Amino acid sequence: MSKPILTISGILVLSGLFWACGKSGEEAVKEAENGVFAIHDEVMPLIDDVMKSRKQLKARIAALDSTQAAGSPSTSLRIDEERDQARQIVQKLTLADSLMMNWMSQYNNDTLAKLPSEDALRYLEQQKDQITDVKSKINNSLKEASQFLQKP
Repeated sequence: MSKPILTISGILVLSGLFWACGKSGEEAVKEAENGVFAIHDEVMPLIDDVMKSRKQLKARIAALDSTQAAGSPSTSLRIDEERDQARQIVQKLTLADSLMMNWMSQYNNDTLAKLPSEDALRYLEQQKDQITDVKSKINNSLKEASQFLQKP
């Protein structure tokens, strides 16, 4: 089976290049970079919420541990399930935070300025995909944490 010549991201890059034909390569690259950083700037303030949610979940886990120690065996299973769910959410929040930090550390603005416009636009399309994935993971884990923490 042969591989398609153009991938979806390749088509997007090419369409971006055609769209950018009316602009200089530098303008198109700057606009694409602004789009990437608009997503970053939307998500970055949520890292504080990620940290707060993790702290609240860890406190909830500690409270569940002490409740289980003093509770009856009949409530033990429910507490175990709740604790496991809280731990899974903590892991998702930790992953989301880690992905954001990794994205920021690997983003290479210096190299971007040295690339030809076509390569820079391709790189920025990849970065946009990555930061969009980070945004999704942060938003989903925060939503899950909020729903869990609102339960009595």
